[in-house]
Amino acid sequence: MIFAITGANGFLGVHIIHHLLAKGHTVRAILRPDASLAEFEKVKKYYNLSPSAYKQVTWNACELYDVKGLEEIFTEVDYVMHLAGSISYLSRDLSKLMVINQEYTANVVNVAKDAKVKKLLYCSSIAAITKNMSGQLITEDIPWDDKIAHSNYGYTKYLGECELWRAQEEGLPTVAINPGIILGTGDWTKGSNKLFDNAKKGFPFYSNGVTGWVGVQDVARVAERLCLSACTGQRYIVVSENKSFKEIADIMAFQLATRKPYLEIRGWRYQLAYGLVSLKELLGLGGMLSKETVRASIAVNSFDNSKIKNALDIEFEEMKVVITRAIRSQTTSPYSH
Repeated sequence: MIFAITGANGFLGVHIIHHLLAKGHTVRAILRPDASLAEFEKVKKYYNLSPSAYKQVTWNACELYDVKGLEEIFTEVDYVMHLAGSISYLSRDLSKLMVINQEYTANVVNVAKDAKVKKLLYCSSIAAITKNMSGQLITEDIPWDDKIAHSNYGYTKYLGECELWRAQEEGLPTVAINPGIILGTGDWTKGSNKLFDNAKKGFPFYSNGVTGWVGVQDVARVAERLCLSACTGQRYIVVSENKSFKEIADIMAFQLATRKPYLEIRGWRYQLAYGLVSLKELLGLGGMLSKETVRASIAVNSFDNSKIKNALDIEFEEMKVVITRAIRSQTTSPYSH
């Protein structure tokens, strides 16, 4: 099968490409003209693929506002995976998130519909699911509620999903995945994998907030199998386990032989952290931390993965296994898929 993938040079994208190549598929990888392939080359070292496998991937420089360019790439494509998006928890970035996560998604689904592809898969996020505030497991079926606070990122990913369901009504078979925080082999200086770097440096702070976590290889497996399945018009939470940030940090520290975090972010520490990042945002400074991420760090949200497990008859790797392999793969031989 021929797959077109947006955001192909990102952390998830490069793993999905390797998974698809290992399964014998052809990939048309889409990336921005000035995008780096550093993560692809880094991950490539840890997959045991033959040189001939890479002949099945072509790199296509195309901005997602370039409808004509997308039309050329999607010609005779079987499936489209729309992974590209912008992640920011800074309030000043809302307009950028709206353009990339909603408007560009509309472009992709419109072109895919006109190209009559077999299915389009959209990578959303658990951030796009309204939390039920009851302490019960969160499912895909909870309706969006504007009265409950959402991050700007989660809101714009939800708007991207709305573009998907609109295209579904217009005749394009679609499916969405809502992964938790994704970890795995990759660049420890970017995205969620920065947690590895924090653990390596012995970052002393932790929180007992709980959320959903998943390994990147599991997300790749789910994405391919959903495309090839009869599933359409549905979204699926893709989470292996619900764990606290403290539990994840402790696993990383143990595997890295570094000190576990020992200062909990609560009480006056939480107030101080929130005040400092608020000042940082007011001054227009960037960075990983924001008021939204500080609030999220103490929230307790547990997600139900039964829908995807039942749909695909799939089991997820435990996060301890995912984390251990990701750390060992930095210095050891390639892992299997």
